[in-house]
Amino acid sequence: MRFLKRFAASIEGASALEFALIAPAFFAMLFGTIQMGIGYYYAGSVQFALERTARITMVDQDMSEGEVQAAFANELSTFTDQDVDISYTVDDSGDVPIGEFSATYTHEVIIPFVPAFTLSFDVETRVPLTPE
Repeated sequence: MRFLKRFAASIEGASALEFALIAPAFFAMLFGTIQMGIGYYYAGSVQFALERTARITMVDQDMSEGEVQAAFANELSTFTDQDVDISYTVDDSGDVPIGEFSATYTHEVIIPFVPAFTLSFDVETRVPLTPE
């Protein structure tokens, strides 16, 4: 009985116990913040690469969709090797044709103690093209 009273009154190791209780939540938040930062960095890189590809298309307007995708992959290769879906269409309904670009990037977020989930980032841009 005396041992239990002495054990309950002891404060040795209290800091280690408190850290052990708080550490999982702290590390989950830390790694979650890092994962979200990486995801937003890649999303910004995809947007930048898509806008650069649109500017390239404004200069060389005879590019096919395959050439646009290759130019986009080349622009994106300097940032990441992530798989990104891109589409390119030309809207001829008005007086000035409009090149419409869209890209979708999906980032898988892995955080300790949290089930993995994915974030989808959609990017669009439009540029005027020279009428024929």
